[in-house]
Amino acid sequence: MTFDIAPVRIFGSPSVGVFIATNNTVTFLPPDAPEKIDDVVRNTLRTSIARFTVAKSPLLGIFLVLNDNGVLLSALALEEEVRLFKALGLNVGVVNSKYTAISNLILANNKVAVVSPLLEPEVRKIIVDTLGVEVIVDTIAGNPLVGSLAVANSRGVLVAPEATDEDLKKLSEYFKTRVDVGTVNKGRSFIRGGIVVNDNGALVGDETAGPELMRITQVLG
Repeated sequence: MTFDIAPVRIFGSPSVGVFIATNNTVTFLPPDAPEKIDDVVRNTLRTSIARFTVAKSPLLGIFLVLNDNGVLLSALALEEEVRLFKALGLNVGVVNSKYTAISNLILANNKVAVVSPLLEPEVRKIIVDTLGVEVIVDTIAGNPLVGSLAVANSRGVLVAPEATDEDLKKLSEYFKTRVDVGTVNKGRSFIRGGIVVNDNGALVGDETAGPELMRITQVLG
């Protein structure tokens, strides 16, 4: 199966992961994202497209965590937005936490979620029920922002260079897949902000350099 990578920019920013979220069947875009991105999404991630907001905001990549089983929404989501997500036939869970940027706190694929110790214990059951995953509470490089420092699909986990050898070993045990370090957008280690990935491909910020693209393909492709 081929793994495609497309460098893109959205709203003038290479931080594509802030605005876009995907699984293997649907990609969520802000309503006013330029239409030319639709073709890139269809050709690279090979999904359908849904144009949504959370809290009337375009920051879908911050306020959403999804896999093929379901979607977690920040507590900021409005009732009518929750209804729209449910209308797609996805499991929908609202993460009632004082932390609203939930994608910074949850690293998930279809089987496992590594969850920040900052998230309240009662939230873990919502994650299990919605995403259908095993939940493990941990940090990466001692940092609780586990979702911002790494991305995962079913083929691999790409993690920030700050991760220690011990972190890489733990993550490979949790996810039972290849794990390695990398960056996006010329050395940025908050990886999640610069990449949107599923099993078919990745959208990356257009400042991502050649060696970074090669590493992304090696680990996630």
